[in-house]
Amino acid sequence: MDSQTRRSALRDFLFECRGRLRPEDVGLAPVGRRRVPGLRREEVAELASISPAWYTLLETARSIRVSPRMLDRLSAALRLNEDEKRYLFSLAIDEMPTCARATVDTTGSVGREYSELRVFAKRSHAASSMQEVADLTTDLLFDLSKPEFAYFVEANLDSRQFAFLWQRNSPGAPAVPKEWFDFAAVHDAQRVLVDGGLFADNNVEAAPHVFRERAKALGTGRFISAGVKGPKFDGAIGYFQADCEPYSERERSVIGLIAEIVHLAMAART
Repeated sequence: MDSQTRRSALRDFLFECRGRLRPEDVGLAPVGRRRVPGLRREEVAELASISPAWYTLLETARSIRVSPRMLDRLSAALRLNEDEKRYLFSLAIDEMPTCARATVDTTGSVGREYSELRVFAKRSHAASSMQEVADLTTDLLFDLSKPEFAYFVEANLDSRQFAFLWQRNSPGAPAVPKEWFDFAAVHDAQRVLVDGGLFADNNVEAAPHVFRERAKALGTGRFISAGVKGPKFDGAIGYFQADCEPYSERERSVIGLIAEIVHLAMAART
């Protein structure tokens, strides 16, 4: 689903959801005559603690970015169930794979990533330290992707070095030493650590990389990394797997969204 189609579907969905609620359903006093049934945009905005102008931009299919925290408030304001929340998140956040609208026949068949990501967004935003954010991130990457190990890297752009300061490993998988490596130790440093982008490689043995010897020992190896930029922080998240299949668009989208949530969580701590 392209961006314009997403925005059109989001507009229709929000209009439908507010149209099925009455002011008295959500604790508001009905005021004035209504041309169409349901809540007004201003009432939805009030319930979600956002500005009416901003909500209008969202519902009229404008190209704006939203945060998971704001979508969670909007879901509560519109009294959405779990499947409807998944659908809202998938329409409102371009980096997230589009989730089919749940029906009686499809309920329960959608990916569990959406539930996991909503919980992660809440917990990472409430985290009291960088250590806690990193632990939550590596746990999520590990649980969703079942890699050999998941990692959270911090980088020093001045010295052009990085370190795997936080990681979670599968049983029997050795940890990466918590030492500082030069950017030359990986071939994705510029794209990920400097530019804050995403890089994936399904043939680690063929290029210089800190994971190369690990891939040789396993006979195969692939990794995916997404850059994370925060206040006074440069780094990346990612994971390494014993596999050689190219990463799918869904896998790329999910890790990109996780990186965005991490960025928002770090920004909220300043």
